Amino acid sequence: MTLSRWQWVILFLLVIGFIAAGGILGFVLASLLSFIPAYYYLRSIRNAEEDDIEPWSALGTAFAWGAISGVFLAGIFNALGTSLILVFLAEADSGFSFEDTAIIVGAVLVAPIVEEFVKPLVMFRNQQVKQEVDEIEDGIVYGAACGLGFGATENVLYGLSEGAAAAGIAGIFVIILLRTVSSILLHLVATSYTGYGIAKYQLENEPFTVVIKYYLLAVLIHAAWNAMAVSSLVFDNEIGTGLLFLLSISLAIGGLEMAKRRIRELDVAGSNIGSNDIRSGSGLSPISNQWERSSGWDQKKMNTSSGASGQYATRSGESADALYSSDDKNQVQEWASNIDWKSAIGTILFLIFIALNTFG
Repeated sequence: MTLSRWQWVILFLLVIGFIAAGGILGFVLASLLSFIPAYYYLRSIRNAEEDDIEPWSALGTAFAWGAISGVFLAGIFNALGTSLILVFLAEADSGFSFEDTAIIVGAVLVAPIVEEFVKPLVMFRNQQVKQEVDEIEDGIVYGAACGLGFGATENVLYGLSEGAAAAGIAGIFVIILLRTVSSILLHLVATSYTGYGIAKYQLENEPFTVVIKYYLLAVLIHAAWNAMAVSSLVFDNEIGTGLLFLLSISLAIGGLEMAKRRIRELDVAGSNIGSNDIRSGSGLSPISNQWERSSGWDQKKMNTSSGASGQYATRSGESADALYSSDDKNQVQEWASNIDWKSAIGTILFLIFIALNTFG
C-alpha cells in the first residue's frame, strides 16, 4: 500500500484535527478502537474467498482510499450539498426546527448520495486495484474494503466529537463501540453493492448502467439506515431508540454475513467454471437464500439440474457436485436452514419500532 502526496497531506490534516478535538490520548484510543475491529472485519471478508484470495497491498490501497480520500471528499461535498439545499428550503415550512431540518437533509439526503459515490472511486482510479478485480466476488471484497476504511475514520470523527469528548474516555469508548457493531458495517455492506456492480461492468462487459443500478441501491440502503437513526434523534423516543439500536446491530451483522456468504457462493462457482465465465442470476431473500428479488444482488444460476442428483449445471453444460443434496434433509430442516434468521429478527424489531412510534 502506498499513499499519494495528497493523501499524506490529508492524513496529516485529519490527525491534527483529531488531536485538537480529543487530545493525543483520545486520538490514540479512538484510532485503536476504530481501526483494529475494521482490520478484523476486512480480514473476515478477505478470507471468505478460498480461491485467488486478494493481496493485502491492494486491499490496503482500497481501505486507505476510503479512510483518507473518501472521508475528505465526502466532508467537502456533504457540507456544500447540505448548505445549498438548506438555502432552497429557507422559505419553506417543513414543520421541523432549522437544526432538525439540517440533520435530516444532511444525513438522509446528501450523505448517502455523496458517500456512496466517493467511497468506491479507487476501483476506477487505481491500476493495482483494477487489475486485482478479476472475479465478480472481488468487487464485493474491494467495495467492502473502501467502506470499512471510510467507516473507521468516521468512527474516530464521531468518537472525538464535542459531545463524546466532553464525557472523557468513557464517552469516546461507548460511542465508538456502538458504531463498531453497527455503522461501520453499514458502510461495508452498502459499498460492497457498488463494488459488485463495478466488477460486473469491468468483467462482463455490461453497460455502465449496471454500476448506476447498484450505486442507487447502496444509496437507498444508506439513506434508510440514516433515516432510522435520525428519527430517534428528531422524535426523541427512548423506547424506539433502544429498538432501533438492536435493529441496527442485527441488520449490520446480518449484512456482513450475507456479503461473506455471497462471496463464498461466487468463489465456489468461479473456481469450477473460471472467472471470465461467471454469469449472474437471481438474488438473496431472507427465506429462499436468493439474491436478486429482495436485495438486488445477482446470483449465478446454481442448482439448475435436479436437486435429487446432487449436481448443478455450469454455463458450459458440465455438472459438478452441489453444495448439499436436498435428499440429506427433510423439508422442515431444509426450510429452516434457508432462513436468514438475523435479517428476519431485524425485520421484526423494525416493525415493532415503527408500531411504537406510530401508536405510542
